[in-house]
Amino acid sequence: MHILLVSPYDLTHPGGVTSHVFDLAHQFERLGHKVMVAGPSGDGPLPQNGYTHHVGSSFRFLSPGDSARVNLNPLISRPIRDLLKGRRFDVVHMHEPFLGFIGPAFMSNTDSVKVGTFHTWREGPHIPYIAFWPLVVYWNRRLDGRVVVSEAARRTISRYVKAEYRLIPNGVDFHRFACPAEAAPPAHLADQRPTLLFVGRIEARKGIPYLLKAYKLVKERVPEARLVIVGEGGLKDEYRRLAAEMGLADVHFEGYVPPDLLPAYYQRADVFCSPSTVNESFGITLLEAMAAHAPAVATSINGLNTLGENGVTGVIVPPKDPEAMADGVMQLLDDRALARRLADAAQERARRYDWEEVARELLAYYEELGA
Repeated sequence: MHILLVSPYDLTHPGGVTSHVFDLAHQFERLGHKVMVAGPSGDGPLPQNGYTHHVGSSFRFLSPGDSARVNLNPLISRPIRDLLKGRRFDVVHMHEPFLGFIGPAFMSNTDSVKVGTFHTWREGPHIPYIAFWPLVVYWNRRLDGRVVVSEAARRTISRYVKAEYRLIPNGVDFHRFACPAEAAPPAHLADQRPTLLFVGRIEARKGIPYLLKAYKLVKERVPEARLVIVGEGGLKDEYRRLAAEMGLADVHFEGYVPPDLLPAYYQRADVFCSPSTVNESFGITLLEAMAAHAPAVATSINGLNTLGENGVTGVIVPPKDPEAMADGVMQLLDDRALARRLADAAQERARRYDWEEVARELLAYYEELGA
């Protein structure tokens, strides 16, 4: 098949949907399919993989607990027509197809099988869907197939667009994270000190202030513990200052870590912490930690969808509750046999989300739709 994957998010900035699109493209290529990725780009370098093309620029758009770099230009159709000229795709697969005008422009300019994947979860109202509801209903009619990555995402989109949705979750490159890392952990982590790890974008909905409060409680009980925070985002400097104001020692803000070094961080962690507070339907970095056999404590925001069952595959705590998160971390630090047992079960759960399996499920869905 010849497959075009479309993202409304800036392809040059890390993010969950962007990672999903590139990982899926890589897996389609491995399975022998021809693939192209298209989306807006900002000031970062585009991946030099031979199949990524930018359409339009991006700007920072604020959303609840978050900010994203997207293209909202209603005149984006012309560069999209130029991109499509002379190319024939069996499938045009748009992620968050109703965000901005990139998805609708692709829908209007191709007669390929058109699929939309919905990633977003909103506990409350989804303001853009409400504001543009007549357009959303109109655009939805142009889709041939609809995918949700979780039941939470299904509940969100179903409130506004009644349709059939196929549940096909996010994936993980299981063997990349499960096999012993080729790269060693960085020198400053190459010891036996208890290490808490967070990986993700540094933004409000990720709950890092609550993690810092939980870490302070852990540090009082385990003075040699440290917290490692991997990722970039607009709030990194603010949270670094917050850690200093709280008098916290041994908090390492690592910034961006290249993909080939990331497995070593997960495998070094004694506890992986996912303190999300809102609007996260499926935790990609949590799934990576599970594949890497890192015992995990997660809030119920994404823990129930991703981690699984409390006390079986990990520890699940209420959001915005530093005491509960600290207690969960201590439970895993104090009882290493329990931590290993939960990590074993979580790793087996993560195996079911291997990208090859997810990609094959999508390919079967494309064929079902007539591609």
